[in-house]
Amino acid sequence: MRTLPLLLLLASLSATADFKAGREAYQAGDLVKAANEFTDAANKGDVRAQTELGNLYERGEGVAPDFAKAGFWYRKAADKAYMPAQTALGYLYERGLGVARDYAQAMQWYRKAADKGHALAQNNVGVLLENGWGVKQDFAKAVEWYRKAVDQGLPLAQTNLGFMYAEGRGVPKDNAQAVLLYRKAADAGFPQAQNNLGYMYASGRGLKQDFAEAKLWYERAAKEGNGQAMLNLALMHQNARGVPQDSARAIDWLTRAGNVGYRPAIQRLVKIYTEGLWGEKPDTAAAADWAKKLN
Repeated sequence: MRTLPLLLLLASLSATADFKAGREAYQAGDLVKAANEFTDAANKGDVRAQTELGNLYERGEGVAPDFAKAGFWYRKAADKAYMPAQTALGYLYERGLGVARDYAQAMQWYRKAADKGHALAQNNVGVLLENGWGVKQDFAKAVEWYRKAVDQGLPLAQTNLGFMYAEGRGVPKDNAQAVLLYRKAADAGFPQAQNNLGYMYASGRGLKQDFAEAKLWYERAAKEGNGQAMLNLALMHQNARGVPQDSARAIDWLTRAGNVGYRPAIQRLVKIYTEGLWGEKPDTAAAADWAKKLN
């Protein structure tokens, strides 16, 4: 009568060892080995490994990118009530990655995790409510969910709640509160918050206008690959906002933003090369190349 529990215990210990080996390999940069170890642990039922393996398939790390396989592994762990997997599966439904876009399914999976206190899921419920995706748009309820995640210190939620205060969505407009929330997330290294804080400095909203501080925060965000910050730096150089006018540097920043896929920057590049703006000569080939990136 003790044989089955013993076998289950040994399987669990084996899965735990494989998961640990996968984490160590990932941290060492050996993504292929990490994928192999996570696969072994996932096949033994380890929900952490199933979720990590889903992450690898979603990002294409150590394996070929495959959203359908990511969803397969997320669902295995999500069905066992593992909150990170429930949240990850909800995201695939929200974005239509490997599955048909289904906001109702996204909300269902987010709520399973959010109702149990998972901060990222709480934030994501707020996103759906703010945008009216699959539900009636409700800024006040979005604020409630963002605040739950903010109370757990999630920088993404701090940024989103800051935006709600900056725009007066679901709360009275309060630039000072927006700055406070942006700064918390920016100080934690969150790029979008760093960009948004830079914007508040550039526009003098909630604090004294300071282009030098704006540039500093934009540059921090740009260093982390934030395309919006790169576009903002391009506009600073083009329009001589706190820096000497320099179209060459402006084009450089705009190109960087385009290269990370930031659509507003790509749209500007198409217009610049079509019409010959920002010191550039008309270049139909360049305009066409950038236009292809919008498809």
